[in-house]
Amino acid sequence: QYYEVFLRQSPLEPCLLFHEGGYWRELTVRTNSQGHTMAIITFHPQKLTQALITVELGEKIDESTMTRCSHQQSPYQLLFGEPHIFEDLLGLKIRISPDAFFQINTSGAEMLYQTVGELSGVNSNTILLDICCGTGVIGLSLAQYTSQVLGIELVEQAVEDARWTAAFNGITNCEFHTGWAEKILPQLLKSKEDGQLIVAVVNPARAGLHHRVIQAIRNCRAIRTLVFVSCKPQGETTRNVVE
Repeated sequence: QYYEVFLRQSPLEPCLLFHEGGYWRELTVRTNSQGHTMAIITFHPQKLTQALITVELGEKIDESTMTRCSHQQSPYQLLFGEPHIFEDLLGLKIRISPDAFFQINTSGAEMLYQTVGELSGVNSNTILLDICCGTGVIGLSLAQYTSQVLGIELVEQAVEDARWTAAFNGITNCEFHTGWAEKILPQLLKSKEDGQLIVAVVNPARAGLHHRVIQAIRNCRAIRTLVFVSCKPQGETTRNVVE
């Protein structure tokens, strides 16, 4: 409500499509079970001077003109409060950055991850491979039941969150790698194939898995179980499952 009032008073127009002009693009609000709130504002500078942007946002801001960009391309700037929000899930304290994906329904996420654990059949002799791991919660929640967790995630902030969460909760058998899964996975699997069975979990975005990721999974004989989590079973997921 405060943001709506602010926008109505701002001399700068809202923005629907970047190439059509406008500045105020989006507001994402996150809350946790403790009642804390994180508000994430996306702003396009168009051709504004730095001085005008500073007047609007209250401090020096660097923004990207890309439609979609990462924290590395256009760093989030903290305007007020703490830089992260935290959530309690399955006995873990989880750190979440503005850039990081996290299930919006925490109770639903707990049920989902418990189900993934049951389906995966992980035990002390298996390695859990968490592909597209986000903040690493699937792997972190199952770390005590498996010998090692290997997580791969493109968003660097999410990987930093996963490492923080592991350290804070005293979890020592997890490794998290930043980058494109199709590039990291083949080398990672090659280094781990020593007779130990691998359980893989994939939870990709709606665009699905890159065909090279599927190829790497299929080429790894140590993977005997694959759990596929999808928020949109139609379309790309169906193609992935068939492949």
